[in-house]
Amino acid sequence: LEKEINDVQDQKNSSNKEREVLDKLNLQLNSYEEMFITHKQNKDYYNLCSNLLKDTGIKTKIIKRYLPVMNKHINQFLQQMDFFVNFTLSESFEETIKSRYRDDFSYSSFSEGEKSRIDISLMLTWRAVAKLKNSVDTNLLILDEIFDSSLDNTGTDELSFILRNFTSDVNLFIISHREHMIEKFDRVLKFNKVKNFSKMEELTNAMEV
Repeated sequence: LEKEINDVQDQKNSSNKEREVLDKLNLQLNSYEEMFITHKQNKDYYNLCSNLLKDTGIKTKIIKRYLPVMNKHINQFLQQMDFFVNFTLSESFEETIKSRYRDDFSYSSFSEGEKSRIDISLMLTWRAVAKLKNSVDTNLLILDEIFDSSLDNTGTDELSFILRNFTSDVNLFIISHREHMIEKFDRVLKFNKVKNFSKMEELTNAMEV
């Protein structure tokens, strides 16, 4: 009888240990189920964002809305620089360029100076479109070495005219290594490196407005 009692007691102890193990496993299972739900929700959110940001998603609607405005501004800036072509961007941002005689051109077929005019027109267009919808408008425009590219003298003069005829609330800073451009600006700040430090001086022979 005593042996049977001991056997029952051992079985009871073993059962208690197994129950403890089972309880721990159930707690782990609950934790994993919660993690699964969280990861599934995140996966659904990421899939939604991925679909919205695809070329066929919300980006397409935004592009469709602003493409006419962009193409209009691009051609206006090109005409102001005496570059009379019809430049059109598609929804996939592929360009179609036609001359006044309806001849088709590609970007690579133009000279470096003509490419620069297209690049500048695109840059100014992006700024104009961004200004349409931004809740915060900036009055600062910084152009780095925009005159130091392949623009010819005519293109340089025409670009200078465009930049000088921005609205009066724009503070325009142009960084250039061309010293002969000094007379085209009302203020000129010159930086020289002296003993590994930059020293600034304002030149007084700039063009007066």
